[in-house]
Amino acid sequence: MLFLPAGTLGCASVAVGSPIVPLGSAVTASCTIQRELCRGLEQGKVQISWMLDNKPVAGSQRQGPGGTEVSNLTLPRFNRTQARLWCCVEWNGTKQRVGMAEIRAGYPPAKPLNLSCILNLRDYGLMCQWEQGTDSHLPTSVALKCAGSRAPAVTGCTPQGGHSHCTVPRPLLQLYRQMEIWVSATNALGTAESEHLHIDPMDVAKLDPPTLQSIQSIPFQTDCIALAWDVARGTEHMELQCELRYRAPEDSAWVTGITGRAGTAQRCGFLFGTQYRFQMRCRRSSASALAYWSEWSPGRNYTTHEKAPTGTLDAWWGAQPAGTGGRLEVQLRWKAPRQREANGRVLGYRVTLSPRRRGRDLTTVCNTTHTHCNFSAPAGTRRVYLSAYNAAGESAPTEVILLERKGQPPAGLRAVPAGERSLWVHWEPPLAPVVAYVLEWQRVTAEPGHCSSCWQMERDREATAALIQGEQGLPGHSDPL
Repeated sequence: MLFLPAGTLGCASVAVGSPIVPLGSAVTASCTIQRELCRGLEQGKVQISWMLDNKPVAGSQRQGPGGTEVSNLTLPRFNRTQARLWCCVEWNGTKQRVGMAEIRAGYPPAKPLNLSCILNLRDYGLMCQWEQGTDSHLPTSVALKCAGSRAPAVTGCTPQGGHSHCTVPRPLLQLYRQMEIWVSATNALGTAESEHLHIDPMDVAKLDPPTLQSIQSIPFQTDCIALAWDVARGTEHMELQCELRYRAPEDSAWVTGITGRAGTAQRCGFLFGTQYRFQMRCRRSSASALAYWSEWSPGRNYTTHEKAPTGTLDAWWGAQPAGTGGRLEVQLRWKAPRQREANGRVLGYRVTLSPRRRGRDLTTVCNTTHTHCNFSAPAGTRRVYLSAYNAAGESAPTEVILLERKGQPPAGLRAVPAGERSLWVHWEPPLAPVVAYVLEWQRVTAEPGHCSSCWQMERDREATAALIQGEQGLPGHSDPL
């Protein structure tokens, strides 16, 4: 056999125009056979052929100087990223590979993108990361370069294992001074550089989060709180900008605001008797727009102090004469106040026959934790007074006027689904002026029961529709007030 593994040894040598070419460009090669060095071919005719990996390709053959045989080959478009080009000779009717050249093709390196750096204050190493861009298909060396204001460019670090990040050690950094930092990618076809960052490494330092020390309501019965916090160790000498965020458990979005540099702050606008979760983070206030916020501090919960309930209660009623004594049997229902008006946890409700006045005892007919009560009132009672109370006090009474319903109810009542657990109720307004509408509904069952919460009040006197949510069932009727 004449098989020889290397193109520059034995009786054949293979030369290529360039072993690394742009993908899709032409490749030229030549194979020179020295007859006297090829045993078995000294007297016979030498026939040279080519193979690209395992595919035959055609070249031209001529006699060279000193009795050599030369074959030239041109591949007009080399579309493989890597291939072996073999030079072969015919011997005893078989092709023998006598020389080889390895060819690689690709592109110049792509420009590295989105370079960013962050300074670790524990070891003051500057960790930078970037995106490499399109694969060049060629071996590419990547290095992070840095230069100081008065220092030449040096290699700050080299990524390992094909990663796109590395860390510049502290001795190569100039803190509190501008530095120029960029990524350089080089292969056999060229060099590409990322955009150059001009930063003071301290501007991209990521601080440890602060610690919330105390949260207190500001007395008395205001909606403000006072906070105190400590900055992270090692940042006491820095000018900091800190941000506070908080939310109630049922809120989906945080409320955020800058607190400034001091270790205390006041914030107002909180609901009374409501639990909030607070967090803080900080960054250097003198840094550029590239500065990083610290992570958010561990959350801290705080419940604001309570205040007596405010506002009025939506109430609805039914009444009929009692069997004896000329008294009135009243069925009163109301809606629990919203959190904004409850100002804490409502402990109960009080219904009286007269409003609270100094020096006058109340005639209480109901004191309950429910949102409904039945009671007996003297004949001729035209109004009762409803209030809610919590640990901080009692709301101003809501006057409930017990009047007989007069006039015609709205016409054209209809309901259409608005979702799996909601209905739109539509009606035509009556001719008489309306103050508000009360909608009542109840689930249709074999034995309908009393539903104290299946009603709602619409105070928009111009309304002709209302959305019922959270209860399944058909509305019963809509009454004008």
